[in-house]
Amino acid sequence: MHAPPHVLIVGYYGFHNAGDDAVLFGILQALKTKFPGLQATVLSNAPEETARTFGIRAVNRWRPGPIIRAIRAADFVVVGGGTLLQDRTSPRSPLYYLGITELAKRFGKPVFYYGQGFGPIVHASSRFFIRRVLSGVDLIIMRDAESARELEKTGVRGVPIAVTADPALAIDPAIADRERGRAVLADHGRTPKRPLAVVSVRPWKDRTAHLLPLARALDRVADRGFEIVFIAMQRAQDVEPALRVRAAMTRPAAVVRTPLDFRAIFGVIAEADLLIGMRLHALIFAALHGVPFVPLSYDPKIDRFVESVGLVPPLSIEALQADALMERIEATMNDLPALRRTLADRVPPVVDAARRSADLVYDAYRSRARRRPGKEARR
Repeated sequence: MHAPPHVLIVGYYGFHNAGDDAVLFGILQALKTKFPGLQATVLSNAPEETARTFGIRAVNRWRPGPIIRAIRAADFVVVGGGTLLQDRTSPRSPLYYLGITELAKRFGKPVFYYGQGFGPIVHASSRFFIRRVLSGVDLIIMRDAESARELEKTGVRGVPIAVTADPALAIDPAIADRERGRAVLADHGRTPKRPLAVVSVRPWKDRTAHLLPLARALDRVADRGFEIVFIAMQRAQDVEPALRVRAAMTRPAAVVRTPLDFRAIFGVIAEADLLIGMRLHALIFAALHGVPFVPLSYDPKIDRFVESVGLVPPLSIEALQADALMERIEATMNDLPALRRTLADRVPPVVDAARRSADLVYDAYRSRARRRPGKEARR
C-alpha cells in the first residue's frame, strides 16, 4: 500500500487573520476528501500556533533552510488561497510567492495555484515575473472569472486556468463554534431576545471618511431594536477602526477585543440576524450560515463575491453617505426572510464550485503522475 501524498501549502498564514485561517481550513478539508490520509505542511508566520490549530506540520515562512527542506519533502505544492498576486501593498509581496513557486519547479514538484484572487498589479516588473513563473506551473485555479481575465492579461500561457470559488466556501458550517460564539456575545452584554447586527470593519490605507457615516447608520440600526457588536477578523488591525466607529455613535455598541480563532468568529456571525461588513470572509461566514448581509466594498473582490451569491452590488467606502447606507440597510432589514431564501438558493452552487478545486488538483496530480511515474504516483 503506497503512502498518502505530502502537500506543502503556501499562503498568508500565521498572521491571526480569521479569513486566511478559514481559507487554509477549507483547502485542507477539500483536499483530504480527494487524498485520504493526506500529510500537510504549511509555511506560516507563527508555525507553532498554526500546527496546533490545524493539527498539521508548519515551518517558518521566513527561514530559507526549512522552506527548502519542506519543498523537497513534498509530493506537490499548493499556493493559495487569497489574493497573493497583488503588489498594491508592496512589490515584494508577489515576489515571495513567485520565488517559492520557482524553487518548487526547480525541484521538479507539481505546483497548483488554488482559489486565487488577482490584482491589482501596478508594477511592470510584477507582471513580468508573474508571466514568466506562472507559465511553468501545472494548474491555476482562480476564485472568480474577473480574476482569471486579469491574470490572462499578464500573458501567462501554456497552463490550464480554471475558475471555481474562494476556498473558505468549502468549509462545513458545522465547524463554527457556536457555543463559544454565544459565550462571547453574552460576555459583551448580548440580550438574546433582541435581534443582533454583527459589524466587520477594517483599516484601508489612510481612509477614515467612511467611518462617520457608518456610525450614523448604525445608530439608526440600533434605533430599530438591534444590538450592535463589532467583530475583528484580524485583531491587530480591525479593533482600532471599530473603536473609532463606536466612539462616533450615540447608541450603545460592543467591540469584541477577545482573541478568537476563526471557528469562534464563525460562531459569533452564525448567531447574527444581520451582518454589515467590509471583510470578505466575514461576508462568506454569513453566507454559509444564511445570515443576510450588507457589504461595504473597498476592493473588487467584495463586488465579485456579492455578485456570485445574487445580491445587489455593494456600496463603496469611497464617498460613503449615511443616508445611502441606511437605505440599503433598511431594505435588507425589511426583507430578511427573502434574503435568507436567496442565500439558501445561491450559496450551495458556490460551495460546490469551491470544493471542485480539490477535484481539479487531484486530476492534475494524477495526470502528471501517469506521465512521470515515480514518487508522485505513490498512493
